[in-house]
Amino acid sequence: MANRDTGTPDDTAAAAERLVRLGERYLTWPELCSRAGVEHEVADRLWRALGFPDVPPDEPAYTDDDVRALEIAAEGLGRLDGGERQEAIELMVREARAISAYLTRIGEIQVDTLLELQAHGLREQAITDAFEHGIADSELGWLLFYGLRRRLDETLRRRATSEPGEQEEVAVGFVDMVDFTRTSGSLDADEFGRLLNGFESLVWDIVTEAGGQVVKLIGDEAMFVCPSAAQAAEAAVQVISASGRSEIPPSRGGLAAGLVLHRYGDYFGRAVNTASRLVDRAEPGTVLVDEALREGLNSDGGFQLHDRGTERLKGIGEVPVWLLAPGRS
Repeated sequence: MANRDTGTPDDTAAAAERLVRLGERYLTWPELCSRAGVEHEVADRLWRALGFPDVPPDEPAYTDDDVRALEIAAEGLGRLDGGERQEAIELMVREARAISAYLTRIGEIQVDTLLELQAHGLREQAITDAFEHGIADSELGWLLFYGLRRRLDETLRRRATSEPGEQEEVAVGFVDMVDFTRTSGSLDADEFGRLLNGFESLVWDIVTEAGGQVVKLIGDEAMFVCPSAAQAAEAAVQVISASGRSEIPPSRGGLAAGLVLHRYGDYFGRAVNTASRLVDRAEPGTVLVDEALREGLNSDGGFQLHDRGTERLKGIGEVPVWLLAPGRS
């Protein structure tokens, strides 16, 4: 990992150990479970939820840090029994699965970024420090944890007025690049990466400035939420407009409003499904909105809304649809 040529698998493994410092792998799976005081059945489910495959029971693959992690994760479980215990296990497994999905992406991004940073001569001291002392005791580790602390602060403040599991009313948006498969088919790896990065940067910056939150980016499509219809409309219109003026292919959008359930960093509900279906029906360079979103814009004179009749959306049924455009009616 010290340069782009990571050498043999043994070299890469050695670099990984210098960076992450998990410790000596001397424990088998049964020994790990015994040391942590956690039943095999529970530990197995948590390990798989983290996305790791089973290891032969006689292979020494685990460290003291694995023991500590399992002890912390399952703390308090031994005091529960019956249905309450099973419910707690399901909760821990869902948590592990959801967090692991994001951590996997963070890990991939961090490895790729370290290589890019090194190629540009950036953060040389922080990266060197991380390999010399381990990421947990380095400025690079501090920077990663700082990002988590900032996100926790924002999330707690944003949720201060709502109860856990409570539905909230938001505007949901989807935007995607039109003909992405055809456009990207002729690009080399670097051009493809720049295209995706340009789209992600555009969406992230515009949605954030509009007061919204990007929920997820999946290749050529982005999902976001905003507290109000006007904010979502502003974000969608700006993304579509900027796409048409840049090297990014033309984009289209779909917006809907309503009650949604916010769980594990994602949003669920009719408004999410409606917005997702509407973006597929939109023409390049346009934004389609549902009735609830239109009603949320009634008092805002900054947009035009053109009645498009109804659309039959899969799994939803007939939905009144409007075409959104900037400017006064």
